[in-house]
Amino acid sequence: MQLARAARVAVLGAALLLMSAAGHAVDLTARVSLLGAASNPSSGDSGNASGVNTLTAAQAGARLMADDFGENSEWSAHGIVGRQQLRGVPPPGLFSSELFRWRPLSGSQVSSDGPSSTVQAWEIDRAFYKWRFDKASLSVGRQPVDWGTGRFWQPLNVFGAFAPTALDTDFKPGIDALVADWYPSEFSSLTGVYAFAPRDVSAGSPSIPNSGALHYRGPAGEGMQLSLVAGQVLGNTQGGAALEGDWRGIGWRIEGLVSRLKGSGDTELFWIAGLDYQFDGGALLTFELYDNTRGAVTEADLIGAPTDIRRRYGLQQQLGRHLLGVGLQKELTPLLSLNYTLLGAALKDGQGQRKLSLLNQLNLIYSVGNESDLLLSAAIGTGKGLDASGNPRSEFGHLPPTLTLRWRCYF
Repeated sequence: MQLARAARVAVLGAALLLMSAAGHAVDLTARVSLLGAASNPSSGDSGNASGVNTLTAAQAGARLMADDFGENSEWSAHGIVGRQQLRGVPPPGLFSSELFRWRPLSGSQVSSDGPSSTVQAWEIDRAFYKWRFDKASLSVGRQPVDWGTGRFWQPLNVFGAFAPTALDTDFKPGIDALVADWYPSEFSSLTGVYAFAPRDVSAGSPSIPNSGALHYRGPAGEGMQLSLVAGQVLGNTQGGAALEGDWRGIGWRIEGLVSRLKGSGDTELFWIAGLDYQFDGGALLTFELYDNTRGAVTEADLIGAPTDIRRRYGLQQQLGRHLLGVGLQKELTPLLSLNYTLLGAALKDGQGQRKLSLLNQLNLIYSVGNESDLLLSAAIGTGKGLDASGNPRSEFGHLPPTLTLRWRCYF
């Protein structure tokens, strides 16, 4: 019944939007996707204690999109509906975008039968209106905010970023915010964001304040781009910068963010440095170093690792302090492309020896048609698994081997 009411609300909302856009051509599109994933956890892997030999997940979902572009304004509304069949896999957890949404605008029904569960859910992912002026714009509502220059990690993406191994990066989730853009020149911009915290906080959860930040991007000398960020996000005072450019065909970037944490007053530095090189055959090779002073250095640090709100909601994605990311992208044929990602981390054990943990992910994407593709993804983690209490002892060692197949199509 809840999903039926949500569907009626979505239809009514779409009708109202269409009526309000009289005189303009509304762009109505949709994306449907089917996904199946399976993993086989061994001793020490997450999910091994579920009593299921092979963990599986099957998902069918659709994103419905309505966009209108007028002479001096535009609006956008995106809704998501989906159904998941899970066996041995827990329902989806918390997402960083939830920290910056005044109202959830979502609903779900979960039914369980032993190790199996079914999740039916809907969500309004985007709903904003934008006014455009000569050299400025103003928008209000649920909208994406995407900053930073890193390929795997973006310290300046203070309102949330995709995980380095995320399979679906077409649409960044929207946050509830007031966004003002000013374009002082053709190649520079200044953006101000005031993001609204959740109105309703569950029992036992800390109070979340509203957040605000400024972002500047513009040229800095010949062939270089400078980005600056300053603001207060989740009560933490933050400031950072990024510089990127090109040297003899090698793209380079360095990006960092300093945070003074609310409550403790501790100072945290999160920075990355990376290189890109494209070979004559078209292959793109990427390297990126990661350093976050709040991350773990030893295996023992993982047990007492901070469990603050940023980690619980995925705003801080990695456990360790130091990581290395390597990526390779290559078009094998006009219809088939390859994307390989290697993430590595090392932690000291009780004897002071560094133990390496790796995550390998190989993606093959086949173009079925102009608006449709098929993805086959395999991910394998190596390193120490969970301890007897279920605590991780490495960055990736507790992740079971996983195989994913996804088909998606745009209409």
